[in-house]
Amino acid sequence: MTLFFLSITSTHAQRENDAMFFGGCYNNQICMCSVPLKGNIYKFNEDSLEQIIDPACMPLSSFYSKATFCDKNTGDLIFASNGWRLINSDNQILTHKLYFNNSPHPGGPDTTGVNVASAPLFLPHPGDSTKAYLFYGQYGYFNYPQTNLYHDKFFTYALLDIPSKSLISKNNVLLSDTSSNGDIQACRHANGRDWWVIKPDIYSNKYFIGLLTPQGIQMNNITLPGVPANLRVNTSSKFTIQGNKYIQYNGGLSRMVHEYDFDRCTGTLSNFVLHDISDSIGPLDGSLASMSISPDGSKFYFKRNVTPGLIQGFYQVDLATDSIRLISRYVGTPQMMPNGKKLIFSEPLYINGVLINYSISEISNPNESFQNLVIHHYKYTHTNANLGVAPSNFAYMRLGADSLSICDSLSVITKKNGNKRAETLVVFPNPATHFLQIEQQEQGNTQYKIINYYGQVILCWQSAEQKQYIDFSSKHLSNGLYILQAGNNSGRITQQRFVIQK
Repeated sequence: MTLFFLSITSTHAQRENDAMFFGGCYNNQICMCSVPLKGNIYKFNEDSLEQIIDPACMPLSSFYSKATFCDKNTGDLIFASNGWRLINSDNQILTHKLYFNNSPHPGGPDTTGVNVASAPLFLPHPGDSTKAYLFYGQYGYFNYPQTNLYHDKFFTYALLDIPSKSLISKNNVLLSDTSSNGDIQACRHANGRDWWVIKPDIYSNKYFIGLLTPQGIQMNNITLPGVPANLRVNTSSKFTIQGNKYIQYNGGLSRMVHEYDFDRCTGTLSNFVLHDISDSIGPLDGSLASMSISPDGSKFYFKRNVTPGLIQGFYQVDLATDSIRLISRYVGTPQMMPNGKKLIFSEPLYINGVLINYSISEISNPNESFQNLVIHHYKYTHTNANLGVAPSNFAYMRLGADSLSICDSLSVITKKNGNKRAETLVVFPNPATHFLQIEQQEQGNTQYKIINYYGQVILCWQSAEQKQYIDFSSKHLSNGLYILQAGNNSGRITQQRFVIQK
């Protein structure tokens, strides 16, 4: 039998971010705010808005962003946070203050409002389905000539228990170094389980990049050669849904867009491209946290605020040509839907100069150029569609393993719980050079085959050894991707991909 191998990206219907929370009661803990300041929970199915829960009595600010974490099977909301306060879907305040006790509220009095446009980020625990992470920065002022700018003084995380909807711990420090205010992005590793986490530094070409695994996360300091070290503060970044591109807006002082290719296997940023859009965005547009990237990474969407000499509104930038086109004037912020296909934004409906209601509009083909966009204005009409400020950092949960790539190596460490034997054939190290060790799940009377990338059996041997580990010399194998296949007398066949990299 001939085997054919293709490197493809698989997806899974994981729904950890299928509910989004907007609005809320600013400086009010008993939900006495009037529409449109009350909260809204938007729940999405695969292709459209599934339902709107209105109003939601959830004590978070009506301004600024809220991250949410949902049930991976149903999409129902479990946790929400604005980076300062953490609540659950039962309207319980798990902590009034995520920051260190000696940190004053950044906005003045200790209220629910935190002046961060894209602060927190939820991620599932890679090794424990009952746990989740909430990453958040703790920010202050960065003194720069003639102005004060925000920056994160600490980068921290909280650990959460999903079944009980409770807080396990908070203020776990990952960075005690300056980094960009609230800009935290994550992309699933090519193995389909772990997560790359990126946080930009300020005033440098440095990034902090870490890999979240079942063992935890440690951030590494990465400097990118050839990238200008201009002042980067209040940056906003996004990964494409395929995870192959990372795009960053550099903030209101430089007003540049940085585009990189991203390797989900190694966590490497490369092939830097600079897009200068400074003549079309004013300094008052700040972090442009209200930005989104088209699924294929070719278009950059943002909302421009009121800037003298520039038209307020919702824009598309074609990154191939750097052309900028106005889509609509008075709108809220753009956000990719959890399906990674469509883009939504709020849009007020006026009749004869009178505000009738807020609605949610939809772009069904955000990869297309401006003239070919299909826009469904006012598709979801709702009197409380208060989407004036951006949702939070957004990780694309549906992205799975890069199947059959050299990094899709989860099966070398995947085990079954309980008393059943593991079904996995283990090969290590992986990648290997001149030596492999094979861990047998069943000892004795096993036929082994090594199959190359083209499906050809290049080695075949029988083993009757009654031991768990078998040593194998791979010095005669050339660099590349292989499959080790093991079959026993009962007809059960297991296999494992491995890489030779000398």
